[in-house]
Amino acid sequence: MTATTPRRTSSSHADSGPHREGAATARAIVLPLTVILLVILAGLAIAASPAVTAWDLGVIRAIEDARTPFLDAVTLTDSVLFSPVAALLIVGLISAATWIARRRLGPALAFAALALLPWLGSTVVKDIVRRPRPLSADLPHHVLTDTGFSFPSGHTSFAVALALALLIVFGHGRLRRPLIAFAILAPLVTAFSRVYLGVHNPTDVVASLVYATAAVLLVLGVLRAIAPALERFPLIGPGLDPRDRREPRSAR
Repeated sequence: MTATTPRRTSSSHADSGPHREGAATARAIVLPLTVILLVILAGLAIAASPAVTAWDLGVIRAIEDARTPFLDAVTLTDSVLFSPVAALLIVGLISAATWIARRRLGPALAFAALALLPWLGSTVVKDIVRRPRPLSADLPHHVLTDTGFSFPSGHTSFAVALALALLIVFGHGRLRRPLIAFAILAPLVTAFSRVYLGVHNPTDVVASLVYATAAVLLVLGVLRAIAPALERFPLIGPGLDPRDRREPRSAR
């Protein structure tokens, strides 16, 4: 009896590691997926609520009253920078530069997936919720006219996904603080600009911030679940890649 007890204990300890890793992986996928489903349900409820639409319209009109040439320029520039064409161009250039600089395809693909898949997913959510955009007739001073559905904001979703992808893949060392600042400012400025320009409701952009954050986490969880080799890439910080674990010159 005494000889077999340690063996059973060691076996249970050996099994606990993979079990905990599997549970953590499941949570990393299930939790953000649940948040996305809740955002979709909220969108359906909001789209069916005249009271929420009226409140949104009142907020947009109040923001219109604060229009200035400077804000016009900032918001219109933001609208171009985070447009679909610019999104593909930005992600393509950064992914290509990452591939060339690191001579490995993994980090470039991880960045592209984190930045683009949540943005593309926002179009799926739009088609499910099918909320109309604010009517130009109700906003006589609107700055921009756009087409398609309104919930969530694709521009805001891309701003969140791009900022978080940059932070996840490159946010270590000296780049960490600047990328944290960008990850906070870019989505907020974009969310404000979409309401200011009169092409989205306030509830659209708030939902976009929540949706896109959850979508990025979902993509990250799936990537780690289906590709354990990605642990070698700097997805969550420095030191994960054996090539980066070089001894200091003074120690050689």
